[in-house]
Amino acid sequence: MSRFRFAALALLLSVAFAWALPANAQHEITGALPKPAGDFRAKPIVVVAGATGRTGRQLIAQLAKDERYSLRSLARDAAKAKRELGGEYNWVAADVTQPDSLLTPLRGATYVIVAIGATERSGPNSPEFVDYGGVRHLVDAAKRGGVQQLTLISSIGVEGEGGFTRWILNLVGGDVLVWKKKGERYLRASGIGYTILRPGGLSDEAGGKVGLAFDQDPDAFGRITRADTATVAIATLGNAAALGKSFNAIADESAARDAWRGKFPALKRDR
Repeated sequence: MSRFRFAALALLLSVAFAWALPANAQHEITGALPKPAGDFRAKPIVVVAGATGRTGRQLIAQLAKDERYSLRSLARDAAKAKRELGGEYNWVAADVTQPDSLLTPLRGATYVIVAIGATERSGPNSPEFVDYGGVRHLVDAAKRGGVQQLTLISSIGVEGEGGFTRWILNLVGGDVLVWKKKGERYLRASGIGYTILRPGGLSDEAGGKVGLAFDQDPDAFGRITRADTATVAIATLGNAAALGKSFNAIADESAARDAWRGKFPALKRDR
């Protein structure tokens, strides 16, 4: 075969070979795979327990607009929640008093925010079975599902002793602070990444109007909006400075409106 014919054949074979390469073949010089035309990484999934409650509704409203996350909203009656609150919140049926109902909804989630609360002083929806039992079931399901962090919205005053306000809350609320404290302790001992947020007295006013203050005083007292509580809870997700910490959050009109976002590092980690 002449040199000319040999060279032409080699050229044709090289072209044919190039066409046969898959679209994601490595670069012939660098060995690197070409980058896809867009970001196909899955967003972290945030599960909200207690999504139909007043604080829970603030959470899902904010998370639904947050492009960083995918949302799963838990409700005992998912069809009713979708009908009354809208279908954009990815409703999933689950009952925190029924541990088996939580396994599938929490599987594959990265974060869980717990905004549950008792709806009766005694009985199956009392603090014993919701604020403690429900938290315990969620923690267990989160561990089995590979959840990285669980943020629990608890209550200011849980760690304190005595006082008229605590006495009234426990008397009227079926020892609600006692059971919340037990739920907190179970979460801390679980080994899962956690943050415990203790908001002051909750109001339904608009959020973002005043500054916020964080502290770890067991006898602290104050108020905060549900909207601001939700904003703080979301800010703890994936926040290394918030992990392993329990803290109070209350409104502070003397503070700059967004200054609280830089206050997490100053909080002490739980022992």
